[in-house]
This record gives sequence, C-alpha cells and structure tokens, in this order.
Amino acid sequence: MRRGWLLLICALLSVFVVFGQGAGERAYMKRAEFEQWQNRELKSERFRQLPYRIARFKGNGSDPILVVWIHGGHSCGEDNQSHIGDHYGAISKLAAQLQSRQIDAVLTAPHCSEQMREDVFGSTKLLCDWLKSIIATEDIDADRVYLIGASFGGMMVSKIASSSPNIPVAVEIIGTVPHIRTSGTPQFAVCCVASDADNPRKFEHTTEQMLSLQQLGCKVLFVEHSGLSHRDICERGIEPKILDWLLSHKRQR
Repeated sequence: MRRGWLLLICALLSVFVVFGQGAGERAYMKRAEFEQWQNRELKSERFRQLPYRIARFKGNGSDPILVVWIHGGHSCGEDNQSHIGDHYGAISKLAAQLQSRQIDAVLTAPHCSEQMREDVFGSTKLLCDWLKSIIATEDIDADRVYLIGASFGGMMVSKIASSSPNIPVAVEIIGTVPHIRTSGTPQFAVCCVASDADNPRKFEHTTEQMLSLQQLGCKVLFVEHSGLSHRDICERGIEPKILDWLLSHKRQR
C-alpha cells in the first residue's frame, strides 16, 4: 500500500515543475510546457552572464512577433528557471494567449541576477545589447517587438524603451511608475497597469506620468484597479484585452 502511494506521488511530481522561492510565491508549470523553453545565455563583461529562456510558437504562418517578459525583483537569480514561474505563471498565461490567437511568436525571458538589480545602469545596457542580439539572430518581425515587465521588470522595460526607443512598438509596465524618458514624443505605445492600494503615492505618480505621455501625443492605455495589492496587480497585468491592445500596434515604415 505504501509503495503504491509513493509511486503515485512520484508520478505527480514528474508532471509539474515547481518554481519560486517560497510557498507564497510558487507557481507551477507542466513539465512538457517547461521543456519547450530553450536554455541560453549571453556572455557579459560587466556581469558573469545573462541567462535567458526562449520559446517559439507556430501560428498562422506570418512573420513571428517578439514578446519579451521581464520578471519581478523577488525572482532575481541565476538558475534560469525560477523566473519562468514568476507572478503565478504569468509567462505561461502569455504563451497560452499567443497560442490561442494562432500567432507566430518568439517569447523570451531573461533572468536578471541580484547584481543586475543593484546596477540598473549596467543592467539597462546589457538588456539592450541582449535584445538587439535576439532581433538580429532570431527570425522575427522587427516591427512587432513588445516588452512586458512587472515590478522590477516594469522598471527595466521603462529603461530599455527610453535607452533604445526604436526597438519596441509597444510596452507594458505593471505595478511600477512608467519612467519613460525620450527626446520628443515616444514612437512606441505605452500601457500601464496600476492599483491605488499598491502604493498611493506611486499610483499618483503613475497617473501623472501617463497623463504627461498622453499630452506628448504618445498612444497610452492606463488600466486602473482599486483595492488590489502589488502581487495582485502583477497578476492582473496578463489579461487578454491588454494583450489585444499591445498587439494591435505595428511600426509603420
């Protein structure tokens, strides 16, 4: 009887991969789903390396779009695994939504280290260089590059878009202030997801920043929630209607 239970437990463990640092931050991904994510890294002089995961999804036969997900600060590390389960499987939700739309897409997620978290200037340069290498080496539509980040990841999306404004066509910043700094009107669309209960002062600053971007002539979508915590707002950022808005943008040349 005991052996039967052990076999059942082993079978269940073989189906799922567990990610995260603690019970409150765990997310689960089916092992078959996890195994489609290629394990890669970009060498760096400033940092040891930038590990990242990348997966390709086949759709209707169009040129693949590029979607970049950058995790929150609590998932910083170097194992190139725990960030895939960040924010209760946000990247799994992204993958599922892309597949449901039958969109050809490359979805990639860098794993930022604690050292990168402490060196925002160096991290911005490294992530910009990494993103340019992805665009140069992967078969993607360079006019359809979308950046999505939550919390720390949202800050890094702001930094990347400000530093290399010609790369993204649309960005989504979740749970943090959209510090977009470009000369003139940003040529990419900006979505921000925020909650008044996350941090009232940060929410007020976010509202001001989004209004400022709109007045500059930037295409914006401000998704406001009431009463949601920081964790909840990071989960709510991956919603079909938001992805629809992001993907509706394509750079016109």
